[in-house]
Amino acid sequence: MKNEIVKIESEQLEKVVTESGLAIQEGEEIKKSYLPFLVQLSEVQSQATKINFDSPAEIDETIARELRLKTVKIRTGSKELKDERKRGYLLRGNLEQAAYNLIEASCKLTEDTFNNVEKAREIAEKKRKEQLRIDRAEMLSPYTESVSLYPLGEMSEEQFNELYSGLRIAHENKIEAEKKAEEKRLAEIEAERIRQENIRLENERLKKEAEQKDKRNTELRPYIIFIRDYNKMLSLPEKEYQKEFSDIKKGAKEHYEFEAQQKEKARKEQEEKERLTEIERKKQDQLLEDQKAKADKERAELLAKNQANIEKAEKRSRTEGQKKY
Repeated sequence: MKNEIVKIESEQLEKVVTESGLAIQEGEEIKKSYLPFLVQLSEVQSQATKINFDSPAEIDETIARELRLKTVKIRTGSKELKDERKRGYLLRGNLEQAAYNLIEASCKLTEDTFNNVEKAREIAEKKRKEQLRIDRAEMLSPYTESVSLYPLGEMSEEQFNELYSGLRIAHENKIEAEKKAEEKRLAEIEAERIRQENIRLENERLKKEAEQKDKRNTELRPYIIFIRDYNKMLSLPEKEYQKEFSDIKKGAKEHYEFEAQQKEKARKEQEEKERLTEIERKKQDQLLEDQKAKADKERAELLAKNQANIEKAEKRSRTEGQKKY
């Protein structure tokens, strides 16, 4: 920042006094009081031309210090003058204020007395309207929280009655709507509770039904070929299921007994057939043996007969040969 002395001209003080609005005599008196300080400041500022502000040396520092101290003395001297003059103004001002306050207070009390008489009916009307506002506000308070929005003291009786009736009906309707909303909310809660309970019971039923079906599956598996509608059988009420299951077991038992009897009968028939077959085989074997024995006998007899014939022929032949010789 560049060091520079800003000079104040006497015309500036003149302008301040002129624009203050004080009487000319009083303004001139103040200007004369402070003008010597302005002259002294002007002399100090003139001596400041000796100082090299751009490149100050030791002598410049000394001159600047002396001029600063003189400037401080001018400032403090003008301050003392200002404070002294202000004290005088303050004392005069306090006296004037005290005198005015005394007169003002007395006048206001007198004015209030006259005003009470002058505006007695107006004041009474205001009191009546205020009391009317209070009474009506109390009547409306159960039905609205915005009592201050209505000019209750200014309303006619008809206007207030309409407002009162409207707010009361609106309030009752609101209460009824809230009541219905609460009843609906509670009903919805109860309906949801019932729904959840039904879901829980249904889940338990399904779980029990699944467990029952598992048990029934185990019971019915050996008899599945005897069941016409397996799924229906799984879903029957317990009493009907037990009756059907008993009938199925009975039927299965009779079936297996019948099968066993049939198997036994077939086994016996097969055994009889095999016995008869064996007898027939033995008969055939015996017949074959008898036929073979007969054939062997006949062949042996034939061989013996042929042998005998051969021997006879040989004997005859030898006899005839002996006869020739």
